Amino acid sequence: MAWVKKMFRKRDVAVLIAGVAIVQLLAFLLINRFMFHPVKGGYDRTLDGYVDIGTNGVAVAARVIGPAKGKKVVMYCHGNAEDMTAIDGRFDALVDDGYTIATFDYPGYGLSDGSPDEEGCYRNAHRLYDWLVHERGFAAKDVVVVGFSIGTGVATELAASREVGGLWLEAPYLSAPRAVTRIRLLLIDSFPNCGRIQKVKCPIAMLHGTADSVIPYSQGRTLYDLAPQPKRFIPVEGAGHTDFIDALGRKRYQEMLLSFVRDLSG
Repeated sequence: MAWVKKMFRKRDVAVLIAGVAIVQLLAFLLINRFMFHPVKGGYDRTLDGYVDIGTNGVAVAARVIGPAKGKKVVMYCHGNAEDMTAIDGRFDALVDDGYTIATFDYPGYGLSDGSPDEEGCYRNAHRLYDWLVHERGFAAKDVVVVGFSIGTGVATELAASREVGGLWLEAPYLSAPRAVTRIRLLLIDSFPNCGRIQKVKCPIAMLHGTADSVIPYSQGRTLYDLAPQPKRFIPVEGAGHTDFIDALGRKRYQEMLLSFVRDLSG
């Protein structure tokens, strides 16, 4: 009977290995479908501040609000299931104080061409960064990157690979898959903030609702612990994933962000 038990143990192991392999394959094939929820049709080319910064006939929709070349430029990487109209009313205090606000849409969002994927998000972010530096004349140290939710992965990659003046993250995660699985279960690890945050060489601020049910508050805290100095963590008591501005109060939120931007060197 020992040989029978051994055979069943081998079969169980084989089934387990096959199951894990199938899960990893499905994750690789379907990750973009689950990870991105693109929004289209929310605006047209008459949108205030709209500019196409694409190259080679590939549209990259961007938007610039405020002075053409203000004190600094705040570059916003928006969240999922929204487009670049998300900046409406969000940064009014900074515009009033003489700062420029710039944002863009990921591939497949808004009027940006293509289908959403991780590399495409990075590519569009770098395109806007280059356009702000080379076309609008901002110094690299005067680019302040703000990211919300999935946009924290885009913002962190940019800040880790290019010179920027500051990085402000709202509801950040360790990686996009781990925001769902809580621990690393998949070989693919899209938007790996936890592996990049230590490469950031500018001041960092992170803001996270303590009752966030989409991206656990604990992930924001852990990412903060991994981040280099100088850094600041702002817990928003009782706030969920999308209501942290309401919980803080829009005026207080804008004052906090404005203070962060003003305090940056240069």
